[in-house]
Amino acid sequence: MKNRRKLLITTIVFLAASLFVVFKLKSNKQEMQDNIAYSQRKVDKIPVIVETATDGVLSENVVATGTLEPSESLTLVSETQGKIVKIYKQKGDRVSQGDAIVKVDDEVISANVLTAEANYMQYQKDVERLTRLANENAVTKRDLEQATIGMKKAKADLITAKKALSNTSIKSPINGFINNSSLTVGQFLAGGSPVCEIVNNSVLNLNVKISEAEVYKIKEGQIVGVRLSVFPEKKFSGRITAIAEKADASMKFNVEITLLNNSKTHLRSGLYAEVDFPVKNQSKVIIPKASIVGSMESPVVFIAQNGKAIKRTLIIGQSNDKQVEVLSGLSANEQVIVSGQLNLKDGDDINIVK
Repeated sequence: MKNRRKLLITTIVFLAASLFVVFKLKSNKQEMQDNIAYSQRKVDKIPVIVETATDGVLSENVVATGTLEPSESLTLVSETQGKIVKIYKQKGDRVSQGDAIVKVDDEVISANVLTAEANYMQYQKDVERLTRLANENAVTKRDLEQATIGMKKAKADLITAKKALSNTSIKSPINGFINNSSLTVGQFLAGGSPVCEIVNNSVLNLNVKISEAEVYKIKEGQIVGVRLSVFPEKKFSGRITAIAEKADASMKFNVEITLLNNSKTHLRSGLYAEVDFPVKNQSKVIIPKASIVGSMESPVVFIAQNGKAIKRTLIIGQSNDKQVEVLSGLSANEQVIVSGQLNLKDGDDINIVK
């Protein structure tokens, strides 16, 4: 009797547990379906914040930015191989054209030069002797010709050996400073291996970009003002040395400016610089920089028009930390989207948040 009663209780408990599990699974399934439906529901309008494009100027004169570049910069490579026995110049040292920087072991190559000199001298004597004998018809012309050919080959071998010997003293081909070098005495230097980087900053180049509306207002040889952020109180001047004949993909023209690095303040390449062109700025459409989608090379914005986001591709001019000049693609008083535009697509419905 007790066993039947116990079995009945166990069966009831099992059935209750099974019913609870089934109910819970259905409840979780319904909740999951509700979540999926909620996540997939279409948002009718995307909230955005807009600002109005205005007419104005960012600066009184046309300003362009860039970084100073050395007039000459090269990586010196070894034309020989061998163990480094002497280092004459270190990183940061000034060098002149022809200064020795590194010396490579030349014992074997010096011996090759001596051998080549001896061979050449021997052939010279042979040619002189055979020439006298040929004049007396004591030897054939063929013997003289072979000796002459041998002398020319010996001379070429001597020139090659001397060149190899000179290559063991690695010299600077330009004036400048050693910007980078990591060689040590005793290190094996392979042919074609980099020895050091040499930078000549005696003349600095500055490449900047200006728009088509400004490129015809400047000319080669013109003097321009240059400002460096690291020396805000000092003024420098440069000369326009080249103006590009072709615009780049962003419709900008490259302008090269040269600065003589002969002031008391020694300038280094890589410094950020601003150029003031002697050209008065005209009023242009100004928009917030935050409205730009993508890069400044290929700028895109979205404008709010009749409750929709409309995509516009721009050509831009100058810019600062907060604003950008628009040369083409946008008019004053149009509303540009400055927040919420990153996930927009052309034609999306929008809701302007005040």
